Amino acid sequence: MSLKRRMHTFVFMALLALAAAAHAQRFTITTPDAELRGTVAVSDPDRLIRTLGKPEIQFDLATSHDTLLDLRIRRAGLKLPNGRMASAFASHAEANLVIVAGGPVAHIAIAGITPEGSAREALVLFKASDGTLLAPAADEVAVFDTAFNRLPFTYSPAAIPKHTLLPVTLLLDLSGSMTGHMKDVVSAAQSFMASLPLYARCRIVLFNDQVQAFWPAPGQASVCAAAGFAFWNPLPEPSGGTALLAAIEEGIRNPPEVSGPHMQSITLVVTDGVDTGALDPAREVRRLAALKAAQGGKLFVFWAGVADPLHLNGLADLQIEGGVDVKTELERFFRSLGVSLSGLQSVRIGAR
Repeated sequence: MSLKRRMHTFVFMALLALAAAAHAQRFTITTPDAELRGTVAVSDPDRLIRTLGKPEIQFDLATSHDTLLDLRIRRAGLKLPNGRMASAFASHAEANLVIVAGGPVAHIAIAGITPEGSAREALVLFKASDGTLLAPAADEVAVFDTAFNRLPFTYSPAAIPKHTLLPVTLLLDLSGSMTGHMKDVVSAAQSFMASLPLYARCRIVLFNDQVQAFWPAPGQASVCAAAGFAFWNPLPEPSGGTALLAAIEEGIRNPPEVSGPHMQSITLVVTDGVDTGALDPAREVRRLAALKAAQGGKLFVFWAGVADPLHLNGLADLQIEGGVDVKTELERFFRSLGVSLSGLQSVRIGAR
């Protein structure tokens, strides 16, 4: 082959190589670094909901049971701030208020509504379907009036109420037949008061034939944990009869004094027998039921001995019979109520 022909072949092969290289560059595939690759994120809308405990005994702390609005509310399709449909609601016709919630919340109870200047503070219980108390995330709660107009509100899960106080009166039977139970009563009551939130105010009243304030003095109130220290002082020896209805009247008429807005008062009775002082107990119960309806409040009774729930029929909101193991049942009674009261959530309406 001549030198000239060899040169032509070399040049042609070089041009093919350059063309192939240029063509390959146009189809180069680059792979991004591993740390720059996107990941799939799974969002749980209920992740911020707190579980606050499950009371073994369900206490109804609601102030009203309005049902006329229920059908309208269910048909209204009320939505939460996050755009999801509400799963539960509570209404209060007198207060012109509807509170809804979503996620795992299956039941809502409005335990009290108090004024706060131009706004209001509602204490609310949010429950799951199994009765567990919840503190829903802020975007899982919404507030409306009964015409279904959205109302401005502030809510922070498990926040302490700023203005509303919770009055609690303990009426403890000190009649002669309570001799074998007083140690257990004192122990359970101390644990109960120590478990209550700081906005609770307690008063302890003892009764046998007479009704007497144990702590604090009449006309005063004490933070519940502090009131529990009163049991460091020895109790009088159990004796005498059972002025049960007179003690209940004292609890209804004179709840712990409060200096500001407060929710309905709660009166707890621990007794081991029916009233032995009233001349006409049935008539007295009817009178006290009317007084309680006018005053407001809730009455919960634990029977530690001879139980007769019919004796307080129409007056007590809940009655528990202690059975054979009074100590265990009494602790369960106080523990469940303590969980319920501590689970109340503050919703401030008309404020941002």
